[in-house]
Amino acid sequence: MLSQAAQDVRGRGNATAAAWALGRYAEEAAQSGDDAGALRALDQARFAYDFADHTSEQAWVRFVTPYRMDSLTLSVYGELKRQELTATADSAVERLGGELPESGVVVLGDLSAALLRGGDVDRGAYVAHQFAAAAESKPNTMGRQRAQMIAAGLPDTEHDLASHLLTFATL
Repeated sequence: MLSQAAQDVRGRGNATAAAWALGRYAEEAAQSGDDAGALRALDQARFAYDFADHTSEQAWVRFVTPYRMDSLTLSVYGELKRQELTATADSAVERLGGELPESGVVVLGDLSAALLRGGDVDRGAYVAHQFAAAAESKPNTMGRQRAQMIAAGLPDTEHDLASHLLTFATL
């Protein structure tokens, strides 16, 4: 359905929608083990986003900010355990800057989950602590969903943080 959606939103003024559909397709393909399909869809998503103006296209895709595109990329690279994960993580954190935007909570959540899945457990746990603080200061539904995912990926040494995140997720 996501592949079909990306095809259906082609044309002028639909680049953000196409990028979103392709990015989500990349996430799903990565989760199902289709590495080549995931990377191809991710490249297409990023290419489409290069032509996007999320602030002036359809209202329903205005949440697809550069931060959200970072999240999609982190999710795919983490699932596939790609070497590009570290450089992409650094770039995403740099883009967030000092003042965490509203969507930054989601980026931190995706970053932590990607690092944990990608095998960088220490850095993933470190970012999970940052995510927990950000999620509490700027709570949202997507943050709560990510809290559950992160808690499941934390090592046993982070039991207190995992419990805290699970509690936060159920609020």
